[in-house]
Amino acid sequence: MPANTESYSENEILAHFSQNGLPFHFEFHATLASTNDALTAQAVQNETEGKVIIAETQHAGRGRLDRQFFSPPGSGIYMSLLLRPQVPLQAAQMITPATAVAVAEAIEKITYKQAKIKWVNDIFCDGKKVCGILTETALDPDNGRLAYAVVGIGINVKEPEGGFPEEIHATASAILSQEEYRPGTRNALVAAVLEDFWRYYQELEEKTFLPAYKARSMLLGQRIQVIENTQTREAIGGEIDDDCRLNVTFEDGSAARLNAGEVRIKPLSPN
Repeated sequence: MPANTESYSENEILAHFSQNGLPFHFEFHATLASTNDALTAQAVQNETEGKVIIAETQHAGRGRLDRQFFSPPGSGIYMSLLLRPQVPLQAAQMITPATAVAVAEAIEKITYKQAKIKWVNDIFCDGKKVCGILTETALDPDNGRLAYAVVGIGINVKEPEGGFPEEIHATASAILSQEEYRPGTRNALVAAVLEDFWRYYQELEEKTFLPAYKARSMLLGQRIQVIENTQTREAIGGEIDDDCRLNVTFEDGSAARLNAGEVRIKPLSPN
């Protein structure tokens, strides 16, 4: 662990909660291949809802489409949360956007940095990605609902020693510089994310997170690229609808509502 980097503290995290009775129970690791993989292994062994695994670093952390998630020690939050949703599958699909709102709100509450959401699961500060969310699920064949969901959250809290690798330097950043970072910030962020998320999780069917999700969208009016399999199409980003679908208008004038997929913001061409 780099010098001058504090460790996680369960007592400190719990002290930041503003209410009692939250179901979270923690497991901390110096290093793991992947917090999602570790927690999934526990989920299939009937671990209870609310289990949180946090690692100081991951050597096989990943995001969507099995992309590697850079997880250096001492600078980020790499955690996974186990859920056992007792709601219809359509409501359970709101877990990722609800998590995105919780992370964005926690960032603003703890660091005072403005946070935006790039549909559907990335958080940006100052135009660069600072957080990715990966939700992995298993279906219960007996009732058509989720047997469990493992929500992985990776947050670049402060600039890592040596900076970001060249291949992601142009798109990835940290919320805070090393000079801005204050001891205890990671513990406070963990608590804020979990507490804010739990409130929205209790109200998934009511979608109480939705107004904040729509308001934080960074794609409205933006020129974007919609990637579908091997095809990339140019479009203009529109509003988020009540089912968290992204409305887009393609270059040929046709419109679509995207349920899932990948989009990239296309830089404006110089005049």
